[in-house]
Amino acid sequence: MELILIRHGETDWNKDQVFRGRTDMRLNATGILQADAVAEALSGKVFEAIYSSPLKRAQVTATRIAKPHALDVRVKDDFQDISFGQWEGLTPKQVEDKWPPQYRKWVEKPASARFPGGETPKRAWKRANSGLREILFTHGTGTIVIVSHRIPLKMMTAYLLGKKRKHFAEVRHDPCAMSVFEVEDRVAKPVVLNDTRHLARLTLPEPKDF
Repeated sequence: MELILIRHGETDWNKDQVFRGRTDMRLNATGILQADAVAEALSGKVFEAIYSSPLKRAQVTATRIAKPHALDVRVKDDFQDISFGQWEGLTPKQVEDKWPPQYRKWVEKPASARFPGGETPKRAWKRANSGLREILFTHGTGTIVIVSHRIPLKMMTAYLLGKKRKHFAEVRHDPCAMSVFEVEDRVAKPVVLNDTRHLARLTLPEPKDF
């Protein structure tokens, strides 16, 4: 099986470094261009299935990627973003000013962080990777695409690389970047991680992992 993990395109909150989580942001103009660049880069592939988070920014990205293949996107709740609770809609500086200890924990030991009114990283790890394992079990061959968000993708990538939860933040995944794995007998081998070469022609600013 070839597994392709793709992060959704840019939103205004990505650009402005605002915590998004479950807030259902739409792609901005740059995000649409990024999604179309992914679609063009993958137009020669034959997909068995394309899965997406239920949030608009991921679904629209997935739909644009699926269009050349005349495939319906399969929405899967396991791949939705982590809930940042009361942090959503705020910048890191605003969060740091209001919740200094919690923000420091998120920066220094993200796997142990707690978001007021939100989801724990432990729960998000279990959810995202449970969904991933289900797909690996369901599809033995072919090319499978998953379109999701920064934190779930970091967690899925870390899992596929054999890393523990505490190491998920070491993974980088920029907007509309692709990470590709070859999976055989449940063993995943990375082909490329956080690949953004298909976005080069867009002459965008240096991508930020936020």
